[in-house]
Amino acid sequence: MTSTVTRAPEVEPAAPRRARGMRADIQGLRAIAVALVVLYHLWPWHIGGGFIGVDVFFVISGFLITSHLLREVDLTGTVSLPRFWARRARRLLPASLLVLAAVLVAIAWWVPRALWGQFAREVIGAAAYVENLLLAADSVDYLAASNAASPVQHYWSLSAEEQFYLLWPLLVVLAVWLGRRWGARRRAIAAMLALVTAGSFATSVAWTASSPAQAYFVTPTRAWEFGAGALLAVLPAVIGRARLRAVAAWAGLALIGLSAWVIDGATPFPGAWALLPVAGTVLVLWADGDHVRGAPSGLLRLSPVQTVGELSYSIYLWHWAAIVIAPYALHRDLLATDKLLLLVGIGLASYATWRWVENPARGARVLVEGRPRLTFVLAGAGMAVVIGVAAWMSSTVEREVESSLELSQRLAQAASDIAPGSAVQPPITADPSGVGSSVEAPAIQVVCIGAATVDPAGGCTSTLAAGEVVPVPAAAKLDSPEDCLGSKGSRDFDVCEFGVPRADSRGTVALVGDSHAYHWLPAMDDLAKAHGWHGVVMARASCPFTPADRTLDRRVVETCATFNERVAEEIARRDDITMVVMGAYQETRFAAPAGADERAYAQDSFRAAIDALPARVSDVYVIRDAPVPLADNVECVERELRGGSTDPGAGCAVPRGEGLQLDVLAAAAEQVQRATAIDLSDLYCDADACVPVVGNVMVYADQGHLTRTWVHSAVPQLERLMPAFSART
Repeated sequence: MTSTVTRAPEVEPAAPRRARGMRADIQGLRAIAVALVVLYHLWPWHIGGGFIGVDVFFVISGFLITSHLLREVDLTGTVSLPRFWARRARRLLPASLLVLAAVLVAIAWWVPRALWGQFAREVIGAAAYVENLLLAADSVDYLAASNAASPVQHYWSLSAEEQFYLLWPLLVVLAVWLGRRWGARRRAIAAMLALVTAGSFATSVAWTASSPAQAYFVTPTRAWEFGAGALLAVLPAVIGRARLRAVAAWAGLALIGLSAWVIDGATPFPGAWALLPVAGTVLVLWADGDHVRGAPSGLLRLSPVQTVGELSYSIYLWHWAAIVIAPYALHRDLLATDKLLLLVGIGLASYATWRWVENPARGARVLVEGRPRLTFVLAGAGMAVVIGVAAWMSSTVEREVESSLELSQRLAQAASDIAPGSAVQPPITADPSGVGSSVEAPAIQVVCIGAATVDPAGGCTSTLAAGEVVPVPAAAKLDSPEDCLGSKGSRDFDVCEFGVPRADSRGTVALVGDSHAYHWLPAMDDLAKAHGWHGVVMARASCPFTPADRTLDRRVVETCATFNERVAEEIARRDDITMVVMGAYQETRFAAPAGADERAYAQDSFRAAIDALPARVSDVYVIRDAPVPLADNVECVERELRGGSTDPGAGCAVPRGEGLQLDVLAAAAEQVQRATAIDLSDLYCDADACVPVVGNVMVYADQGHLTRTWVHSAVPQLERLMPAFSART
């Protein structure tokens, strides 16, 4: 008879997980996570989903912090909240505040003042660990959506993490209290964490589906990722076959890599897609494969990998700030060699921060052995300094902005009300510093700015001196109407009014379209009041007045279609609406049917929208869109002014052929008898180029929307091109 020998399964001892030092596999995961994020930010076209490295960090944080909390519960029966928060402050705040302070210096040194307000606001948000909430709010603010990327934008994830650190131990303490009453402390903790994690995941899926831009940043949609790691910490230390654990560790790494490969900026995230990197991280943590044969421990324990993992926090802090600030310092986009040198600089700065800031602060005896109060006082003082300096920078620019806007308003109103050559009282002049202010001066016989200086009907010489610009670039964004512009993706339908009261009017004009129609509201209001018209605004960001669908996410497409249907119904219902003014962004892309030419389809759709207007609408005016400027045209103008240029627009021009593209709405208007296409291109452009400063006026508030000052200055030309306003009835 043949005897059979059964080999016992390879079993790793049940290591006391919470009594061990830092696991090499965790440091390796940190290295992978920060490498994915940095590579994504430097070369996004090569690794479109590198941002999932943040999700890896979240799971690790949930696992480690919950492990620490459970260890304290096991030893003491409770959690000392002050000591927990003091440890977190010593670990995170010194390096974080150092980078924020360095960013403020860099902003003051290199960044155009036009961006100081936004950047300082975000530094304050980062220092107070609410940057994620600011970005979430900005993501649903159409005008804020065009904000430049700030050097502290990456602090959104640190804000979410700090909010987790604030709330999570409170949940554990509550669970411990409930556990004492039920006699099952560990089960109570697990049940509490499971409930919160499940609720957050459901919230994440729903919120991502309804508002993905906002859902990306807010803590309720991310808490479940921390919770996944936390639930793993509640489980007993892993005991099982080494082969199974090795396979799990490799599978986890593969899932993380797959996530970075298949997920990109177009993926609704976090939502259900975040399960990929979260599950991958959980598998690696569960496997606990540092000493498991066949696990990826050989890879994760490599010295360079461990070093990057050790420096990962500092690397994360420095990398994005350096990537954003460097182009301002160099006055150009980053080249491949710049990025490689930047990596070296980030590494050196990260090591120095880890060596002389992170470690000393974390292990300082006076803080570790003292009461938490001292840590809180020092942390609060550091935060107060950073916030105070940022607030001072912001208020300095704010005063300049207010002064410039006041001058711009007075000049623009005079230019829109008075024809060139008339006397204007009170006298107006500008501050020679270029900041802009209102002061008494000898009477100016001609107020001539902006469009009036290039009026084809007979221009005039600019009132302001060469090199003076109104509004100053720092004020440009605030010199743009926004109160009545509907938000992209909103289901609301609001109608705003302008001009004279309806009861006293000779008729009603409707301003409809997207934000590039809406920015003409100041001129429409001037014309309506001057000629006795009532006006209504029905405009929605990213919603041109057409039945054609845009190539945007489903919610925006659906809400735009509904909004435009309501606009058409309102015009049909209101017998007093006899004139319609339209406009649309010329670079809008449309979802043409298969085989159809997109531009022809869009043009036909716009023509159909105009044709469908009631017969009583006798005049339809379509204002051709302004030229597409440089993406950083406002910052470019400020750089030119800083350099002493007396013609800043020339240094920031775009070729006429690039700025003026096919405007399919204007082309459609030319095919409809009652419609008139109004082309103001020659106000912005000469035969060769289009400029962002005309007649000492900033044309653009941002990457394409017009300033109020410019729009007001174009009123005399619009009055001649829109005779229906002044026609006798």
